[in-house]
Amino acid sequence: MLVTKKRLFELHGWAGIICFIPFILICLTGSLLVFKAEIDSVLLPNKSVVVPSSARLSEDRLIHLVNEQLPGYALGSWELLGENAEADRVYLVKKETNIWFKSYLNPYTGDLLSEPELLHHYFTDWLVQLHYTLLLNDIKGIDENLGTAFTSIFAILLVFLGVSGLIIYRRFWRRVFTLRLGFRSVVVVSDLHKLVGTLGSPVLLVLGITGGYYNVSIYIHEWQEHQQTPEHHIMTSSLYNRELSVTHMVKSASTHISGFKTTYILFPTEPNESIILFGQAPTVNPLLSDYGSTVNFHAQTGEYLGHYDIREQSFITILVDTFRKLYFGNFAGLFSKVVYATIGLSPILLGGTGIYLWYFRRRKRIHQRNSAKLTSLSRFQ
Repeated sequence: MLVTKKRLFELHGWAGIICFIPFILICLTGSLLVFKAEIDSVLLPNKSVVVPSSARLSEDRLIHLVNEQLPGYALGSWELLGENAEADRVYLVKKETNIWFKSYLNPYTGDLLSEPELLHHYFTDWLVQLHYTLLLNDIKGIDENLGTAFTSIFAILLVFLGVSGLIIYRRFWRRVFTLRLGFRSVVVVSDLHKLVGTLGSPVLLVLGITGGYYNVSIYIHEWQEHQQTPEHHIMTSSLYNRELSVTHMVKSASTHISGFKTTYILFPTEPNESIILFGQAPTVNPLLSDYGSTVNFHAQTGEYLGHYDIREQSFITILVDTFRKLYFGNFAGLFSKVVYATIGLSPILLGGTGIYLWYFRRRKRIHQRNSAKLTSLSRFQ
């Protein structure tokens, strides 16, 4: 049975009311995180920012210097960012534990710019945790993926709110820019709600779909991983042959994927895993992510194992890869970031105006019922 417009209107209103408080947190943090690199450069100028020189040190040299400066840690992954004045980020596992840490690395000198800190130690990293999990994952004694599951539901509800709003006001183009400022407050609020919702709906739908995809996929990945190996591997030493040349792997990767540029290196953190280079392949598609293609090498022998070229994949796979830039809003530089940050705050305004309209209509219905009762009673007097 098809849902009537009246019923859809009610569901739209209740969904907005239920999600209002979480949306405030998610929207505020999301709009701030669009400018994560810029915020880090202000808050952590001596850690996250480097001055590019003529050339980066080789990967092998940098790995040697990291291992030399942090003998109590094993290198888990490495994000190569130094060419755009950002320090590289290295992610480490403390030996005899399975706990991850993060440190900043100057790729031009090999100096570690910070001591290893827990993944959510810094302000913007804590914001990431708040944005994705509402910090519910950190509550002891409950499912450690509860927050991820919750925010997945809110992302789905955001999509529902966007779609249902467009259906309810399906003739929105007729009066999309109408804002009757000289009328009663409820009329002005109603027009504002429709205006902001209509103009912001494309970006909000993109954010809801991409955010929901990432949270659901993370939840499923963690669930499957814990089904197979309930406890993560305790890192006693590196799980790859440290005599191998990672520099050679990086150089040879372009022979398997023409023009391949390494942006992220994942070292094995569980037995029998390989060394994986993530990176970019030359493309005219500005929405393809910086990590969409991969080249794999054997962790003990360095033997080439295979590659994955995003350009050769199906339309659906390529579409999913674009979700990264579409979600973070960095595909058109500062312009897209400003647009995303601004529209990302609109659900707060939509929630506030929606609650006002809900309360006005509810009060009106109560008044009508009371008037009807008085009229009915007066007939018997």
